[in-house]
Amino acid sequence: MGIRAKDGDESDDMSWQYPPHLLPYIGVLFLAMAISGALAVYTVVARSDTMDEPSVRAFVGLNAGCALWSGAYALQLLSVELSTKRLWLSVAFVSSILVVVSVFAFAVAYSDHERWLTRRTLLAITFVPAVGFVLHATQYRNLYERPIGTTVVDGFVVLDRTLEPAAIVTLLFMYGLVIVAAGFLLKTVYESQRVYRLQSVAVLIAILVPFGPNIAWALGLGPAGNLDLTPVAFTVSGVVLAVAIYRHHLLDIAPVARTAVVEDMRDGFLVIDEAGRIRDANAAARRSVAGDAPPSIVGRDVTVLVPDIAPVVRDGASTDQVEIVVDGDDGRRFFDVQVQRLSSADEIRLVLLRDVTRQHAVEQRYQSFIENASDLITMVDDRGIIRYQSPSCTTVLGFEPSELVGRSAFELVHPDDRAQLVEQFRNGLDANISVDRAEYRLRTADGNWRDVETIGSNLLEDPFVEGVVLNTRDITDRKQREREIRRSNEQLERFADVVSHDLRNPLNVAQGYLELASDDVDCAHHDDIALAHDRMESIIEDVLRLAREGRPIDDTEPVDLVRVVDRAWATVDTGEATRSVASERPIVADEDRLVRLLENLFRNSVEHSSTSPASRVQQDSVEHSSTSPASRVQQDSVEHSSTSPASRVQQDSVEHSSTSSDSQARQNSVEHSPTTSRSQADDSAEHGSETVHVRIGTTPDGFFVEDDGPGIPADDRERVLEYGETSSPSGTGFGLAIVDEIVDGHGWTLRITESVDGGARFEFDTADTSRTATGTRDPSAVDDA
Repeated sequence: MGIRAKDGDESDDMSWQYPPHLLPYIGVLFLAMAISGALAVYTVVARSDTMDEPSVRAFVGLNAGCALWSGAYALQLLSVELSTKRLWLSVAFVSSILVVVSVFAFAVAYSDHERWLTRRTLLAITFVPAVGFVLHATQYRNLYERPIGTTVVDGFVVLDRTLEPAAIVTLLFMYGLVIVAAGFLLKTVYESQRVYRLQSVAVLIAILVPFGPNIAWALGLGPAGNLDLTPVAFTVSGVVLAVAIYRHHLLDIAPVARTAVVEDMRDGFLVIDEAGRIRDANAAARRSVAGDAPPSIVGRDVTVLVPDIAPVVRDGASTDQVEIVVDGDDGRRFFDVQVQRLSSADEIRLVLLRDVTRQHAVEQRYQSFIENASDLITMVDDRGIIRYQSPSCTTVLGFEPSELVGRSAFELVHPDDRAQLVEQFRNGLDANISVDRAEYRLRTADGNWRDVETIGSNLLEDPFVEGVVLNTRDITDRKQREREIRRSNEQLERFADVVSHDLRNPLNVAQGYLELASDDVDCAHHDDIALAHDRMESIIEDVLRLAREGRPIDDTEPVDLVRVVDRAWATVDTGEATRSVASERPIVADEDRLVRLLENLFRNSVEHSSTSPASRVQQDSVEHSSTSPASRVQQDSVEHSSTSPASRVQQDSVEHSSTSSDSQARQNSVEHSPTTSRSQADDSAEHGSETVHVRIGTTPDGFFVEDDGPGIPADDRERVLEYGETSSPSGTGFGLAIVDEIVDGHGWTLRITESVDGGARFEFDTADTSRTATGTRDPSAVDDA
């Protein structure tokens, strides 16, 4: 069974009819057609720049469909002939499809699902209505409706239609599209903020209002012979949407992914109208304007909430970015503000608020660093013209920054340094980011010259800098120290030359005469004289070495520890002493000086290993003064020699051994030990009566040299590094002093302690090379037993 209109008599053969009771409604239809058509044309003309937006195109389609539907339905009612009525009925059918598809597209676009509006989707949703229209137009097997006729109702000719299942499917499908569109709008209503929720509800109502009249017509419940009020209802919806669009800028501020994009933005935004009232604000803007727990700010004057923003939002204000300050409960905050006018809505503006408080603090911190730095920070262009100068130039050079900005950076450079510096600057311009170092002299405001060191960075291509940044440090004091060190080294070199020339020459003469005397005269004292000459030569060599070893060492490299140990051991008369290397890790040092350091340590271990602790104490008491006044007088007469012949004879008997047994015993007692002969003492001093073992190895911070000899008493560990300090009869007292000077030249730290076997242990910290020469010894090692 189909749905059938009211039956009646066949209409008369006439072209048009004007029933008085329907003329008002027909007039409303024509008015709806005019309004909808005007809205469609106006939108195309006024919003031509936004016609690529799906929501705008859907709005145009909706109004165009309503205009055609309303006009076609009015003409169908006024016509009498069946063929004419069927023609306008078909036009109305097509128009209704356009209206429903446009409503669906508008709802989908408004709810931010534009990606669904593809050509395939549009073909899919129009397929069923299009098939229904074809069945209606062709009357194929009457699947859509029974053969259409006419009937007269109250003297008015109307169509006699009975819809079949295809028509019902088509209607249900189109109703389904409207329901789906309403679902999209309901979702938008649920997810929108307050201002957008009201808009979404208005759009939802505008779409659902025509739904009721159309259902009433489909069920045959329309007024005055089942008139279809749907076209008029859709026209009313179009008018409502037009007011929302053109008065309230519905499409300009539609909630497109608002929660995901706008509400969660770190930057704040405000939508304000021509009066400065806030139409909308996201969470970041609400926090910025009203604090952590803001009340509703929609509808309030933005210049009242943020007075500093007034110059930015006033009429005719620049759209450039402006920084404002907002004082709140959490302190002062800085914002970059920019105002943008929305398209086709000059009175509605979008205010962007970017919180730059942290960035401002960082900028202020770095600005403070630059302004308070002792170094000169200068930015010059590619011609060397100063564009920025840090305030430190006042302290370093005596100029105010404003005096230097705009001048050439090379004006203050010493004439002798200028040409080379200009060439170096020009070469640096060819590099993207060139970091180069230069030392030169700068003139101060009082006409003096300061030595400076500059590092330049080419940042001309950096859009935030666009210049060459120069970091200049005053090194005048350093240069002065270098000159003083150079003078000291020159004096030391002259001293070494004097020692080498003025002392060696007389010694060489004495050695020559001794050789002649040995050939002509057989004297028992010749060996003692030769021994004295050798000792003087050793002292001269040690003094020269000491004068040269303390110089700073600049050229170091990793040195193989085993190799330098072998080299040093081979040059020392070690006798029966043994050695071992506990590590093969390289040492960063000057190899030649490291060899000399090891030579002196090896010689020290061998020379001092023969005496036991008991005999060492006895020896020290003899060498460094007895507590007896008589012995002091005797020692002084021996060491310094009296001018009387008697004292000379006594000195010879003691120092060079007389033929008497008493003098021989006295010599042995004073120089060596009470229980050994001279030959035994010499042998002990050079080779050691006991075999000593020397061990060399590395530590986490450097290396060590230790032996298993008698060791060094804790009270003597600082003193043994002094010049002339020795406990060996054959030593010069320079060996460990030379070690200390080599340590100082490398910038190391020396620590003297006790080995596991009770011997002497020398530890060298090579990790810290930044200290001065006066810090080479570790005082804590003196008390470390």
